[in-house]
Amino acid sequence: MGNGIIFKVAVGVCCALAVCALASCAPKGAAVGDTGASRPDDPAHVDSPGETRTVAVVGSANGADGLVEEALDADGYKVVLTPVDAADDAGDARIQAVRDAVGRNVSLIVIAGTDMSRQPDRWRDALRLARDAGIPVVLLDPVSQPDDDELFAASFRVNDRMMDAVPVGEAVRRVIEDEPHGRDVIVTTLH
Repeated sequence: MGNGIIFKVAVGVCCALAVCALASCAPKGAAVGDTGASRPDDPAHVDSPGETRTVAVVGSANGADGLVEEALDADGYKVVLTPVDAADDAGDARIQAVRDAVGRNVSLIVIAGTDMSRQPDRWRDALRLARDAGIPVVLLDPVSQPDDDELFAASFRVNDRMMDAVPVGEAVRRVIEDEPHGRDVIVTTLH
């Protein structure tokens, strides 16, 4: 009889640990990478020495996303660009690229020039997948944003003419390290 109780307790403990292990990496009430906005006095996150961050850029090699890719590469980020402008259905290709980036376990996903009012359910699912994996998402020059602010950390708008624009590498670092940042950030790709 004693062995049966021990076995049941052991199974219960294992089940509890499994539930904890499968819990989402997403913060409550905020987007991944955006919780620092409500705690400006918290200390900054410190990286491990030599850590290289991988940023997935979903968009095209032309335009602002190409400039962002070049600027991030110059700042030492490993950039994986998924050009979708030549795809038969660019919306589907962008959604699949987000799913692929989650599978790669990147540090950040940047989605360029997307109209999320088209296929909103599929976008919600893809962005929730990134959220549950603990990967922050930034929208770059979005046409429209999802209704749920917890699905993306910030929107970046590229304007290389503004003197007070934040260098894109610095803005990306703030999101990845969950430091305070605005929801709408004007960034520059110039060094």
